[in-house]
Amino acid sequence: MANNKLKLSSSDTHFENILAYYLDTENPEEVKLKSLSEADQKLKNRWETAFTALLEFRSPEDAVKRLMTLFGVSKATAYRDVQRCEMLFGSFKRFDKEAWRYISIERKHKLYQLALKDKNIELAYKIDKEIDSLLGLKDQDSPIDLEKIQAQDYDIIMSKKQERLIKQILSSGGAVNMNVPNTIDIDFEEIKRKEDGEA
Repeated sequence: MANNKLKLSSSDTHFENILAYYLDTENPEEVKLKSLSEADQKLKNRWETAFTALLEFRSPEDAVKRLMTLFGVSKATAYRDVQRCEMLFGSFKRFDKEAWRYISIERKHKLYQLALKDKNIELAYKIDKEIDSLLGLKDQDSPIDLEKIQAQDYDIIMSKKQERLIKQILSSGGAVNMNVPNTIDIDFEEIKRKEDGEA
């Protein structure tokens, strides 16, 4: 599916037609909508409504009730709509931490707007700081990895003769170059330790 588009045919199911609509990144909205039958468009609206209900932290049962009220569908049909919604947009039962972070940001953004509307600048500032914290903006990104340039201690093993020679050079005000001549830089890959719980 190189062009992100499913070919529609009379044998396609409603689900495949609606999936093709969402995967089509080439055509404008009005063209994509014309590719859907009237039945497809009704299903698409119901599935989007179910998705919105789930995004609002409502249970699947609440989403079913909303579909029944808004569209006058049976309970069985509403449950099928919620199931298709999860097939199309992903299951909310398996949401990862990142997804919940952005949902939390959206909720806080609504509170932020209300605080500004009420001219409660202090509350708006606190909410804004919480949003920044969730986005990780309070941690300033630096192009320099400070751990790599911090002072390092190296243990150098040498013979007694070498040690005496170095002490003699240093005591007379000289300097010792500890770099090895004719070194060759080689490619390497830094292996980072996995965090606890990672596979």
